[in-house]
Amino acid sequence: MPNKLRNNEAHLVFQVCRRTPMSGGSLTSHMRAGRDIPANRCGDAGIAMRHNDKADQKANKKMRAKPGKYCFPNLLEAFFVVVALYFVEMIVNAIVVQLSYLVHIRPMAAYSIGRVLAYGLVFCVVLHHSKLSYRELFQGRGSVRATLGLFTLPIALLTPGMLLVCGVINVGVEKLFPTGGLTQDASDMFAQAGLGSFILICLIAPFVEEMLYRGILLRSFLRQYPSGTAIAHSAAVFGLAHLNVYQFVGALIIGLVLGKLYERTRSLVPGILLHMFYNTAVVVITVNLPAGGKTPNVFDLPAIWWVVGLASGAAGTLMLKHLLWHAPGTRAGAAPVTDE
Repeated sequence: MPNKLRNNEAHLVFQVCRRTPMSGGSLTSHMRAGRDIPANRCGDAGIAMRHNDKADQKANKKMRAKPGKYCFPNLLEAFFVVVALYFVEMIVNAIVVQLSYLVHIRPMAAYSIGRVLAYGLVFCVVLHHSKLSYRELFQGRGSVRATLGLFTLPIALLTPGMLLVCGVINVGVEKLFPTGGLTQDASDMFAQAGLGSFILICLIAPFVEEMLYRGILLRSFLRQYPSGTAIAHSAAVFGLAHLNVYQFVGALIIGLVLGKLYERTRSLVPGILLHMFYNTAVVVITVNLPAGGKTPNVFDLPAIWWVVGLASGAAGTLMLKHLLWHAPGTRAGAAPVTDE
């Protein structure tokens, strides 16, 4: 690709010209200054080039913005994947719930197991059809440990802010579509689910869902559509997969953030972290809702919680902005999708 060719040319020029005297400064100074390297100074190779990082960045950005050739799945196929997932989950849940009576598993835990198994089955089929390896899917290049070290704190700080934003949006959704006690029912179910269900929802489900929605679907979309369109499509598919209007809006917002994290890093690690932190916070809050009476919403929180949540979210956002857009080498381990 253009970057690789330019890097090869620069290496060749350096090898040929490093011992050749050059008027007006060294080869390095000419390259840093963006000046042409005189061909007559480069021995018999006769190579001339211009070293211009900004031009490279613009060219790469333009290249990534152009829709690419078809690869599986496209947007329509992604919706069929969600439909297939729905039916597979129904079948698996029916089997798991029946077995749960034999082994005395709580209903909420049984449904959680069924959901994870259904996602796993669909994921394996789509992964096989996509011809990707787990290594390519999870973290194309770079170190998982380094990525964890860079992103754990910013994402942990971002989570309270995300909870407040999604909470405000959910209040508006519930005004349009009253829940009718659904929130309290969910609180009771989570309270009775036990530790196994907590592990499935907060630890295992984020891995499986991120591998499917960002690792396969968004990865494919980024090859076919401009990055903004690809992220919006993947977030919409992610929201629809939750199969109810209350979770759709929150999942759509979170899906946009998760998609941007993946688009900038080409790693599933930041998205899995955010997904884990968010799911854990939602489960803890839901379990601790007061029994009976009016279900509180985000506007019933004390003012200090708003201050801490917004300050934490702002700090996490600024740290992520620095990591993803300003820190040198943050994306060094992530090759553009179009280069693969």
